[in-house]
Amino acid sequence: VKVPLRAGSDGDATHRPTSIRQTLVDPPTLYLEKIGTLWMKDRGEARPGITYMLERLPVGYALYERPRANDPKHLDKWLYGHPNRKTFDSPNRFFPHFKYLMENVGSNVGCPCTVCHAIGGDIPRLGTMAPGSVSLRRRKNGSTGTSTPRSLLDMTDTVPGPGLAQRKGRPKLIGPGLDKSHVDEEGTPDVIRNLISKLKRHGALDEAISEPMSLDWRAEQNLLPDLIKFIKEQPQYKPRTGEIVFFQRELDKGDSGPVVWEAGVVGQTATQDFNDPEPGTIVSNYGIRVEPLPDPSSEDKSLSKNYAYVPLQRTRPFVLWKDILDGTGTDEEEIHHTVKNALTVMSCVSVVGKHRFKGKWPKADIFCHGLYIGSELVAVGDTIRLLPRTEDDAKSTEVLIVTSIRLRLSNLDLASDNDFDEGRPYNTTAYIFGKGFTTNAVASNPDWIVEDAALPAILRTYTHNEAAENGAVHTLSWYPLHSPSHSLQIHFSRFLSRLHEASALSQYLIITTTPPSTSASTAPSVLSLGLTGLLTSRSFSTSHNPHISRNNGSSWFWAESRSEALGLETVNGLEVDKFDRDRDPNMGRKLLKAVDAL
Repeated sequence: VKVPLRAGSDGDATHRPTSIRQTLVDPPTLYLEKIGTLWMKDRGEARPGITYMLERLPVGYALYERPRANDPKHLDKWLYGHPNRKTFDSPNRFFPHFKYLMENVGSNVGCPCTVCHAIGGDIPRLGTMAPGSVSLRRRKNGSTGTSTPRSLLDMTDTVPGPGLAQRKGRPKLIGPGLDKSHVDEEGTPDVIRNLISKLKRHGALDEAISEPMSLDWRAEQNLLPDLIKFIKEQPQYKPRTGEIVFFQRELDKGDSGPVVWEAGVVGQTATQDFNDPEPGTIVSNYGIRVEPLPDPSSEDKSLSKNYAYVPLQRTRPFVLWKDILDGTGTDEEEIHHTVKNALTVMSCVSVVGKHRFKGKWPKADIFCHGLYIGSELVAVGDTIRLLPRTEDDAKSTEVLIVTSIRLRLSNLDLASDNDFDEGRPYNTTAYIFGKGFTTNAVASNPDWIVEDAALPAILRTYTHNEAAENGAVHTLSWYPLHSPSHSLQIHFSRFLSRLHEASALSQYLIITTTPPSTSASTAPSVLSLGLTGLLTSRSFSTSHNPHISRNNGSSWFWAESRSEALGLETVNGLEVDKFDRDRDPNMGRKLLKAVDAL
């Protein structure tokens, strides 16, 4: 049965093989039959005993084949036409991209397939971070985690998995955190690479991540519990360490000039509530330490020294930058230069607290406590707003209560096992899992509906009863996106912003409405605040961030630490990362060995 295509394609007909050894496969029967069958099954329309076949490939795509060098009878096939000029090596790998095109009128914006979001093999790393101050350190190609190191006996890796080749020689009675088979550029064991090798030997693996030879990881273990506690206990509207915020400095006495909005990174967090009175002259005891964001592509980082302590009332989430500037009638030439610096890093990603490695060859997930995406930190337990499912949707209607954040490693069997050679890297991307809710009743099912009392606490702040009690002017009705026994998985690029409590959001809306006299009750959709500004900023970042390789079709910069993502040399007056002149990894490892009697 022929399966007709829907309108739209992102295919690039100029993307074709350059080698004359590759020949066109016409018709591409393998892809037509496999994709046709997968699509009909995905739509729930497939019937037993019927063979399905696409009428054709999407416009711009073509299949080519070439004899394998060591086995000419075997023909390897690649599908060409992706706008990033990368190939698909199987129908199964192409199907997620195909499905996304069919559901989004040919647009690949937000496509979760491994080719659209293929990232190089360097896994993003995290330096150390405290909730009240930032001390972000990294080691190139290092990795971090949160689990307490297990004993050597528990971590012993001596028996290969069934059907896999036996290792020659004496087995190593050490775990991935001590194994020097793979090391980073500082000589510290590369735990992730070692875990990948272990996964390859065993076929399946589920293991806590431990880095006993890393000073960064050791320090992080002391800091992470406080950070996690801070995040859980504080409201979601409060800025977090390492986030970018919009802020206003307090004017000096007698200064009647206009108040300027700047962009800066949070070095120390505040304890007071949004509605507390301004602390005045002792603002350093109450306020947020914000350091103006320097140009990430410039060697001059002196701007960070011009920090300020500002009351919470004088800060806003950076995602609202466009709403705020439009609302105040600020002309483009009047926008502070730090805002442009912040826009440049809005397509940057870095992870917080990798703590578990779980996989089945050739794929694996690395479980994380948090993820910096652009200006904000997303953590397990947060409720976040999601971008619309398609570009045509003008407003956001969905939120997600985050239950898991995972880096996903794929194509491990096709990748080089060495980060330092020119071989093919494995693909890395990130997914966020959780419980989804929407304000669109049509997108839900009556069987999934829950009472207001059973909703997560932050969603209840928008229900009629609690909103009235707390003085919030915005009320929303929530409908589950799936049954209670299921979860929703989204690609990290759908993240819009954390959902802020209803009463706090009303405070933000007082400033962000246009014109200023507009009441909060007539403001734009609550869940869509900042939507246009976020899309604009990500586009600007992809075009201007020097770390994003646009020639390879990349649209994100995966940084090894938050300080690297923002291009910082100092945080809270302390040198970080490679700029720390006292950093001595070799001496650090010697001290750790002495402490652990290794």
